[in-house]
Amino acid sequence: MTFGGVILDHVMIGITAATSVAAGSVELFLRYTRYGFFALTGFVLTYQYRHRSLEPISFWRRRFKLIGLPFVTWTLFYWLYGRYRIGGLETLKGIVADQHSMATAAKSIGYDLITGNAMYHLYFLSVSMQIYLFFPLILAILKRTWGFHRYQLIVSFAIQVTLMYLMVRPPLDIFADGVGGVIWTHLVITIFPYQFFILAGCVAAMHYEAFQAFVIRWRWALLAACVATIGATLAYYLHITSTGTSVARATNVFLPHNVYAFIAIIMMLYCLGTIWQQRRTPGSVPDKILRTASDRSFGIYLAHPLALSALLPTIAPASWPGVPRVIFAYAITVAATVFVVEVLRRSPVSLITTGRNRLDWRSQNVGRELAVATVAIVGGVIASEAFDVWAGYLFAATGALLAISAVIVAWHQWRNRDDEFTEQPV
Repeated sequence: MTFGGVILDHVMIGITAATSVAAGSVELFLRYTRYGFFALTGFVLTYQYRHRSLEPISFWRRRFKLIGLPFVTWTLFYWLYGRYRIGGLETLKGIVADQHSMATAAKSIGYDLITGNAMYHLYFLSVSMQIYLFFPLILAILKRTWGFHRYQLIVSFAIQVTLMYLMVRPPLDIFADGVGGVIWTHLVITIFPYQFFILAGCVAAMHYEAFQAFVIRWRWALLAACVATIGATLAYYLHITSTGTSVARATNVFLPHNVYAFIAIIMMLYCLGTIWQQRRTPGSVPDKILRTASDRSFGIYLAHPLALSALLPTIAPASWPGVPRVIFAYAITVAATVFVVEVLRRSPVSLITTGRNRLDWRSQNVGRELAVATVAIVGGVIASEAFDVWAGYLFAATGALLAISAVIVAWHQWRNRDDEFTEQPV
């Protein structure tokens, strides 16, 4: 759901007017996703290690492989893709035209690898790697300060609100220029503006049994309080936009008064999650769908700007009414992204693009994959050449990758044709 909210926010930014108060009211609440990601990261990591020891080197090796490899891969891809979209092959040739051009390109790539600036969503991976770096220390502190977690949360929240207050105003003199200016300019891609949500997720997981029992007992009261908080935030948003505040500022993700709505949405989703947990039937269709969505979610997050940028020029006619246009654009973007990720999960590059090992080649259907690849390639070529639709190139390239992957899978299956086969869960 969180990843779906991110895609919807980016779709709306791309096709709705920046001055639309109605669109802004939706986008404002979708931006809980930024904080929800980091709260969930803290929760999951702490839940896994709260009752067992953590060996930092092993932890870092595993975590940085699963997120670091995709981060480097997608950073390089989006860096090249952005330049190709601007000037085609000539621009790419210019990168290696001379020593100065190569040095400039290396500097630019290095900057993007540090900041996650190659595409607007990659900052999340940069911050996530910072969380992984500091998590062994955070966990050790939480384990050694049992009984003081509530006070840590209070201090953390005070720091969070203060920092958010400062971030939406002109910088203090110390951060106006020089090293301080560099730090302040890049503060959004550091762990600091999200530290309360990370810590809150960690503390909730440390006290999981008590926290879970509390939420279940007071679930409906909590949901009512969350709805009231969201309603109050919406009312205030409508008030300030009607009295001169721009939509861009009113929807700023760092405005302190918006943080309460973000907390409310995260809490609301947790409450709804407890309902699902109590009513979930293992092996049911909804359960399988959610498990598959969870497996693909990271890849979908990484790939969706590619699908959106390819589809955006022709995704929905500007003459359409706003709501149908957004719904259609969102559905097409999600479908295209899922197609790309399904292909990546079946390909040899699955680990470095989705953070997960390739789906077991023994459970793949080569004939079906080749048929889908053929349709994607032919349809993509027709769309790109006959109708000048940029998305056609994306579908053709994705189809080509699927065809190559299917051939590799067919070779594996033929080579091991005499082995006893047992269907592998995926």
